[in-house]
Amino acid sequence: MQSLHTWFASSAGQELAEREVRLLNRRLAGLYATRVLQVGAYGAGHCPAVFGRARQWIIDNWSQGPIDLQAESEILPLANESVDVVILIHQLEFSARPHQIMREAVRVLAPEGHLLVLSFNPFSLWGARRLLSFGAAAAPWSGRYLSALRLSDWMLVLGLTPRRSDALALLPPFALRWLPRQRLHSMPYNQSLGPLFRWAGGVNLVIGQKRVPGSTYPSLRRLRKLEMNPRGWAGVGARRTYQETGNEKS
Repeated sequence: MQSLHTWFASSAGQELAEREVRLLNRRLAGLYATRVLQVGAYGAGHCPAVFGRARQWIIDNWSQGPIDLQAESEILPLANESVDVVILIHQLEFSARPHQIMREAVRVLAPEGHLLVLSFNPFSLWGARRLLSFGAAAAPWSGRYLSALRLSDWMLVLGLTPRRSDALALLPPFALRWLPRQRLHSMPYNQSLGPLFRWAGGVNLVIGQKRVPGSTYPSLRRLRKLEMNPRGWAGVGARRTYQETGNEKS
């Protein structure tokens, strides 16, 4: 993942991170999310916003990165059914064990919780650029891209119900350099693509829900702390929301 961290530190990587974060913000606003786990860090301060009493943790195997827990995405140091939302930030394409990452994400996901997966799309201009590298390039062209349909199939196998998919970034970074500036600003590059171009988006966001018959959302009193795995790390602080910080200062 180090090469992916390096790419996200570049100008092209930061631009994509900003667009992905904006899309995640819009989708999180419509979900029940008091405990949000982000697997994979962008760096440079990019992360989805949480509001109210919600808390957010970032896990990555990045010793010097802006994270809350250092751990492999294949083995999450959290208890079963302990978070309401899990966000996978391009973890599957750059791992030798993508199925294990999905299984771990579903394990820590609470009943009625949501899994959000960001992945590069092989059936896009980004995927075509990857093929031209012949497997010798660095991230993001070195990953094994996954289509939205395949991600939905994996979710079904693990017992999740696919809810919706979105797409971003119709053109890869190298193609944007060839467009006139006025033409670039008129393109929907900052927004999710509509149904007509969604299949060709360079980045897919696929959402699945962990439906459990007869389950209800737990009370807020039970959601104030993240439940840690006794065999993992403990006593790690969470990111606090602006509302809580402002209330304490006043």
